[in-house]
Amino acid sequence: MIEDNEDIREGLTDLLESEGYSVAGSGSAEEGLDRLRAESFHLVITDYMLPGENGGWLLEQAAREQRLHDTGAVMITAHPRVRPPAGVRLVHKPLDIDDFLRVVSESIPLLRVANG
Repeated sequence: MIEDNEDIREGLTDLLESEGYSVAGSGSAEEGLDRLRAESFHLVITDYMLPGENGGWLLEQAAREQRLHDTGAVMITAHPRVRPPAGVRLVHKPLDIDDFLRVVSESIPLLRVANG
């Protein structure tokens, strides 16, 4: 979960963990990319607006570096004109929690394959 607002990051982390997901948090695109370089994840959830580089940059850079192979991606934004990189699900703020959780579930490649 890449989100610069600590309260939002903690709230979404708590929500996802209550649904059984394991969550690692980062506060910037650069920090998130460093984590992707060091670890593998089933899903990357990033806010669009971040300090420094934005979430779109993060996902495009990670894809160029082959860090998103077999990894789903979701980008959250309040901006109406954001276009996500190819293959990235976009969720608009304010978040509808049920919709957000559905998108998260649908965006994890291993779960989609396992659940058919």
